[in-house]
Amino acid sequence: MSTSVPVSMIEEAVYHIEQKHTSWNIQAEVETTATIDIDQLHEAARTACKHHPIVGAKMRSATIADSRYVWELPDESEIEDIEFDIEVFDAGEITVEEAQNRAYFQKFDLTEERPMRALVLRGAGIDGGDRLLVSLHHSAVDGVGTLQFTQAVCQAYRGEPLWQDSVSFAESREWLDDLEPSSILDTFNFLDDGIDVIDKVARQLQNTVDEPARIAEDREPDDPDWGWRFTRRVLDDDVTDAVVNDRPDGVSVNDVFLTGLHLGIERWNEDHGKRARKISTMMPINIRPDDHFYSASGMYTMFESIHTRKKHRADPMEAAREIAEQTSRVKDRDRASAPYKLMRMFPDEVPLGIKQELPELLRGPGHRIWDTAMLTNVGKIPVMPSLSGDDGRERPWFTPPVWKGTPVGVGVATYGGQVTFTFRHRREVLGQDAAERFSDYFLDGIAEAIDAA
Repeated sequence: MSTSVPVSMIEEAVYHIEQKHTSWNIQAEVETTATIDIDQLHEAARTACKHHPIVGAKMRSATIADSRYVWELPDESEIEDIEFDIEVFDAGEITVEEAQNRAYFQKFDLTEERPMRALVLRGAGIDGGDRLLVSLHHSAVDGVGTLQFTQAVCQAYRGEPLWQDSVSFAESREWLDDLEPSSILDTFNFLDDGIDVIDKVARQLQNTVDEPARIAEDREPDDPDWGWRFTRRVLDDDVTDAVVNDRPDGVSVNDVFLTGLHLGIERWNEDHGKRARKISTMMPINIRPDDHFYSASGMYTMFESIHTRKKHRADPMEAAREIAEQTSRVKDRDRASAPYKLMRMFPDEVPLGIKQELPELLRGPGHRIWDTAMLTNVGKIPVMPSLSGDDGRERPWFTPPVWKGTPVGVGVATYGGQVTFTFRHRREVLGQDAAERFSDYFLDGIAEAIDAA
């Protein structure tokens, strides 16, 4: 029998944004030398769901008069009967970009389907192997959750025992309970995180006055006005070594990547005759406890904006230090959780019909609060998802969602000393050649930032 679990406020917000705007999913893609057995892949997904049941869940149908959504988590016997949406195409039938948009651009109806769909593109992997494209709905999982589930699918596909999470999904929900204030007074305790709540709101409102720059468009006249493009880069070994070993004190590896993105956007806009006064990057914050950073496949992420102004970027090191000062504040778990506490202030009785309309505020003037770009760094991942087990012969792709106001998202993953960047671009902003060049601007920005150290 399925288990009912209330949808959290974070999950609800993401779900509503997708319903009103565009697909909010995470790309988990693997190019492999293997020829994928589809029946075996279905079975591997079911096995992975036994450890990460949120990916096998459905959302209970709700009316606009209801006040909460509810996940229906399947038990093990129900999981055995799940048939995931897995499509199969030959590389000659559709291009990789067409396959990616088929896999990732479609919205999910979570009352009718599981928050995971996949597509296998025959012959589009390495040396004639296949490519596995996995789309996971962001209201069900975040970047760490995507890594957890994809890893589990690959381990099950290879017939290996799955890594055991140190905490179950049910136990992980208690992390959110720990964040909730017991009263409004607790939320607005100005000696604690109430200041963080006010600061967060104030900084977002400031964007309506000092709007973040938009990435200059560079597209061909016949480019589609919908959909996404994807590019991938690997950081050179010498730059990686410098980023890890020669960066200034107080500046993290991720701070260097953020700096590179800000510098790259500024140069890109300058070369296209467009100003970039304020640049703002959305940075997800993992609010799992420190000792469970890679535990539990779920949605435990809040979002913060990291910005620089032109005066900071005149000196790459000043830009890096400005970014480091901001990230050191927002990485604190209590501060990152402050917006969640703010959301929990709203009475539980507020009807879904009202809450569903809140994302409409992001249209028109609300567009001004969107960040310039997004960067998600899952850090040094313990094990690279691999269908064949031969990690050196597979290429992973991972990106966060993007939308019209924030048309470029970068997913960062580090494994075995190699840093990979995967970019998701809105096609109406960047053409294919432009998307490749923009990726190079970002790498040049990282090199510039570390050279100035």
